[in-house]
Amino acid sequence: MRNFILLISIAAGILFPYGHQFTFLIRYFLMVMLYFSFLDIRMEKSVIKKIHFVILLTIIFSPLLFYSVTKFFDGYLAEAVFITSFSPTAIAAPVIISLKKGKVEFVIFSLLLSNIVVSLLTPFMLPLIVHTSKNISVGVVLFPVLFTISIPMVLAQATKFLLPKIWKKFIAWKDLTFYILVLNIYLAVSDATMYIHAELTSKLLIVTLIAVSSALLCIFYFYLGKVIGGKEFGSEASQSLGQKNNAFTLWISLTFIGPLAALGPIFYVLFQNIYITWQLYVHRKTL
Repeated sequence: MRNFILLISIAAGILFPYGHQFTFLIRYFLMVMLYFSFLDIRMEKSVIKKIHFVILLTIIFSPLLFYSVTKFFDGYLAEAVFITSFSPTAIAAPVIISLKKGKVEFVIFSLLLSNIVVSLLTPFMLPLIVHTSKNISVGVVLFPVLFTISIPMVLAQATKFLLPKIWKKFIAWKDLTFYILVLNIYLAVSDATMYIHAELTSKLLIVTLIAVSSALLCIFYFYLGKVIGGKEFGSEASQSLGQKNNAFTLWISLTFIGPLAALGPIFYVLFQNIYITWQLYVHRKTL
């Protein structure tokens, strides 16, 4: 039954989207999940690989390529494709790798590197894509991301060194974060469902095109990450590139671009979580 819980949470978010009122809790639930993921990590110089920088360059330059191609078809579609692609590693990615018993440290470094670099580049790249009079501050983008990552990391390491007995107990409870992930997915899908309902009737064609492009981008990034990672880091690189920080790009879209562009990250949330559900199902089936 546990294998289908994530799929059930997606269906519940679509059919009963009442959780959209509580999406502000997603960030705090992520911090709890990160806390447990950070309990047994060891960040050493050896963790850093060339693959991390290949992933970063892909995150930076592939959105520009996709934007250049799609802008000839539709400007709104091009903006949605760009902002969906130009997304760093999701804060929840280490949680998924942890559940899959992978190399969490690899994904954590990719998470830190990509979120910091993308946050710094966003104020400079966005004006190239969108004509806006709003100024995008680096600090406004960067500090919320760093706060969400750093607080759980500091608390986890403090628990490890100051409260070793409690730390050991928490390590044993680590897999329980799966159920927090289920709740987060329900909230995200609920929010996406409500937003799609609001936009679907008036602009059906462009909404459909954005949905299809988001699905293709999801397939592309997860597969490309697996190729980049090779046999040793295939799963970790796939998660680092494919599982995107949609909360970040959704905020950027709604604040600086427009609601149609925001549909890109919203649809990506749906397809990404469907794929993650399948990943965890396959992983648990092999145990």
